[in-house]
Parts: sequence; structure tokens; C-alpha cells
Amino acid sequence: MDTESVSSLLSICDADAVDVIFLDADHSELEIALVALREMGERAPASVMIGDYPDRALEAYDRGACDFLLRPIEATRLAVSIQRLQQLLANRQAKARAALLEEALADLRERAASVGTAACARDFWVSGHGARVRIGQSEIVWLEAARGYVYFHLRSRKLLERMTMKQLEARLDPDRFLRVHRSAIVNVDEIAAALRDRHGLYAVELTNGARVRVGRKYRDGLSELIQQTQARPRAEDAAA
Repeated sequence: MDTESVSSLLSICDADAVDVIFLDADHSELEIALVALREMGERAPASVMIGDYPDRALEAYDRGACDFLLRPIEATRLAVSIQRLQQLLANRQAKARAALLEEALADLRERAASVGTAACARDFWVSGHGARVRIGQSEIVWLEAARGYVYFHLRSRKLLERMTMKQLEARLDPDRFLRVHRSAIVNVDEIAAALRDRHGLYAVELTNGARVRVGRKYRDGLSELIQQTQARPRAEDAAA
């Protein structure tokens, strides 16, 4: 085996995914082959060394060989070696499958965590009845500014939290909430009617019966919403 044949052999191993390679422990180009195999890393085939002297076995194992066969090779000893190789390859395949599975699970965990984190970030923790209450955005009917505080108007109650409208808007879902006044934001799915007079839209009536004034500068936004949605169904109607 010359240098060129070593290179050719290892190229074949790399391209054809060879499982096992038998090496002459006394060959002059053995070290070249071993270096090349180490460079292949986990893609390297299992190696078995064959030699004429039993004292070369320890050296073979030290150099990374999976087994050592003494010439002349006995059939029973070869059968044992093949059995060891089969077990080794089975373990490698199981390890590779486990690594792929762990990678897939890690990816799923990361996606679930990012979705969960995003969902939690959009929820609000609001003071209520001596406790901090978690409010999902779907529960909010409308929000009302009150001198550095915000009233969270829910379907059956309202809660007060120290917060600015700027902080509030940064966390609200822009597809779900619409600013209708400098001191009011409404959940568009909770709009039951848009009220108008001879000057144009002036208020929205919500599903909980509340009427929220629409500021002049926000009327165009409400008109655009009406045109875009064309009686957009509320979340509970869509669910039904």
C-alpha cells in the first residue's frame, strides 16, 4: 500500500460510507492512514489491525483500532471479531439516532419556549383584590387612561394598574387593538357598533355596553378599520 493507494482508499471510505477497514499493523504507510482516519472524525470507519506478532495488539488498541487479529487468522477468532464489529456499529447507529432525536427535541423545546415567552410577554399582571391577576389580551374589552394609571375594562369587571398609555401600546397586539382617543384603546373584536353624527364617527359601542368616545384625529383609523373588516366577526363568533 503506497501513499497514493492510502489516499484512494480513504477517499472511497469517505464517499461510500464504509463501516469497517482492515489495516496491516506492519505496513510502512500505516501512520498516514491513521492520521487520515482521525481527520475524518465520527465519519471514520471502524478499524481492525492485522499483524504477525501478538505484542503489536496493545499498540493497535492505543492507536484506536477496535480489534487486533493475529496472522494466520483463525476462523473462530474472525467470527468473534465480526460479532464485536456488528455490536460496535449497532451502538454507533443508536448513538447517531439518539443525537438526531435529541437535536429535534431541543429544537421543539426552543420553539415552544419562544412561543410561550412571546405569549406571556403579551399578557398583563394587574392588581386586583389583594393579588396580582394575570390578564390575557383576549379578555380586555377596552383600556382607559387615568392620570398615570390605566383601567383594564374586562367583560365583567375592571382593574386599575399604574402604567402609561405608551407602555401599554408597546405590548398590545396591533392587529387586535385600536387607539380611538388619547385616553382610550379598544379591542376591535369587541366593537359592536360605530356611532356617527352629522360630523362623522364620534363613538364606538362595545359588547359590554360601554360607549367610548372617538377623538377627531383617530376617526380616520376607525373608518379604515370598518372598511377593511366589513363587519369582521368577533373572536367568540368565529370560535362558534
